[in-house]
Amino acid sequence: MTTWIADVEREGDFLLATVRDLPGAHTFASDIESLDAAVREVIALVLDLPDDPARLDVAFAFAVPA
Repeated sequence: MTTWIADVEREGDFLLATVRDLPGAHTFASDIESLDAAVREVIALVLDLPDDPARLDVAFAFAVPA
């Protein structure tokens, strides 16, 4: 199974996520639970997968401020 890694950074009140190795797969949400669902949905949409994004293996990498 492929583990999809989403790079996450904060922009104002939102969390922005870009999925590594999957061009065009990016999304945003106001909290981590919503972001998790949005990332799974965008992966499924970009890959044209069946409607069960909960089965995807997703990991999040958070940017650490300098």
